[in-house]
Amino acid sequence: MLTFALDTSTQSPSLAITRNDRVVGELWLGPDPDAGRRVLEAGHHLLCATGIGLSQLERIVVGVGPGGFTGLRIGLATAHALGQALACPVVGAISLEALALGIAETVDPGVIVLPAHDARRAELFAAAYRVGPDGGLEQIIGPVAIPAALLAGKLAGQLRDGVRVVSAGTGAIVGRDALEAVGIEIAPDGSGAHRLRAAALVERVAAGAGCDPSPRYARLPDAKVNLLRATRGGT
Repeated sequence: MLTFALDTSTQSPSLAITRNDRVVGELWLGPDPDAGRRVLEAGHHLLCATGIGLSQLERIVVGVGPGGFTGLRIGLATAHALGQALACPVVGAISLEALALGIAETVDPGVIVLPAHDARRAELFAAAYRVGPDGGLEQIIGPVAIPAALLAGKLAGQLRDGVRVVSAGTGAIVGRDALEAVGIEIAPDGSGAHRLRAAALVERVAAGAGCDPSPRYARLPDAKVNLLRATRGGT
């Protein structure tokens, strides 16, 4: 099956084309607040580079977050529009699980991997998974928006029991001090583990972890938070 995958949960959107779950081509957009708006253009370039016609695509796989409100909306709207135009199915996959797969490739079974995106507002979008003997993921902490120190506290017990915890992603970098303070390891700077691969979304679907292609925001958008604050301040 020829699949087009995209993820816009971070400021560096990722795209990939796979055939029978093998990567044909992939690319990332640079870390830019407006990068999500260039996903369709980037997808066109990827198709041209791989010699695949748009009409040949048989499935769309999209990351559902958690992530930035605007970015997720753009990615999901793009996926649904492509699915409708091509009359092909659209399947979702949890973005943090895709990031977790990249970390899992660098560690042994039994290690807990901690994928984390920078969520701003002094929080991380994060989750924790134990790596199985077959490379599968056992959820320890479900996707959540959380301060780095509180997240570290939730894993302190595992660390005291001698379990290794490895984190990667933009959230691991901005939350480094709080995470390392309890013994959580951060993937080396420049490691590919920090980069979410859209192709990993397809892996999650192949593993039976696909989901409804609707957004997982993990928290209210900024506009809603500001409205609630204004409303409470006026009462």
